[in-house]
Amino acid sequence: MDQPGLPGSQFPGEDALQRRVQELERSVQQFSAANILATAGIGVIPNGVLVNGQMQFKREDGTLGVSVDPATGTFVAYDSAGTSAVARFGALIETNPGAFGVEVLVGPTWVQVGAQATTWDTVSGKPTDFAPLVTSAVANATAAATATEATHAGQSDGSQYGWTNNVGGTEYYAVYVGNNGGFKFGRNVSSIQYKQNVRAHSMDPARVLALRPVLYDKKPTYPPVLTPDGQPAEGPVQEIPGRKNEYGLIAEQVAEHVPELLTWFDGKIDSVRYELLTVAHQDVLLDHENRLRALEGRPLLPAPAPTDNVPAPGAPTVEPPPLPYTIQE
Repeated sequence: MDQPGLPGSQFPGEDALQRRVQELERSVQQFSAANILATAGIGVIPNGVLVNGQMQFKREDGTLGVSVDPATGTFVAYDSAGTSAVARFGALIETNPGAFGVEVLVGPTWVQVGAQATTWDTVSGKPTDFAPLVTSAVANATAAATATEATHAGQSDGSQYGWTNNVGGTEYYAVYVGNNGGFKFGRNVSSIQYKQNVRAHSMDPARVLALRPVLYDKKPTYPPVLTPDGQPAEGPVQEIPGRKNEYGLIAEQVAEHVPELLTWFDGKIDSVRYELLTVAHQDVLLDHENRLRALEGRPLLPAPAPTDNVPAPGAPTVEPPPLPYTIQE
């Protein structure tokens, strides 16, 4: 029987076996470095894997469903036809090249998930019109656009605040603001068509002349702290300084002499109706006019006797004592 390794033997010797093992090791190392599986072509297998530069996973109908790029580890999902990408997980190609994440096709636009900014224009499926919840002409946005002031705005809700805006139109009115619900606006009218029970009322000139014009500084105000949507909030108190060297009257001093000129608010003296001062001055002017006529020997004008003072509209039945005040000389 032939001995392994001897000439003519059919069995290789130990040295030959070692050489074959070394050759196999070199071959395996070469195959690993070359990554031949990444470039190998494999035929189409339903629901299988194709390896030809990238891995592709087929659907049951044979269309391409998902592919995986082994170089970047990116998964790509395709549409029902298997021809166009609709989502990508891994390297971002459409939205932010060079970055990694998830991007999806929304309509015709690729959007990076987690980085998109939703705006009204980008919202899909929104209605084109919104039916009103209240079947009112004012609540209906379409009807409100064509609503006339005469039929839909008999009363206008006002505000506790006034502004110095220019007013358009050809007719102008002084406006009052009431303290009823909604702070309604109303024109300051004087025509007899709005009045009844008209009675004569003459002011004692001495009472009008007793009013003392003063200069004063307004106290600061502290508006409540609110959130951007108008809700109560906690935070630093804001001080709004009052105007300096204001010119006017003290309402409590007016209450002593001409209470008809007062404005009451929440049962307290609040302000002075300065527009009525000219009416009170009419009695003062009449008194001065007749004094001049008497000195000049001319006939006197009819001058009714002064009547008693009356409370201003809005004064409580039992008036609280006026706040004390001091006028510096």
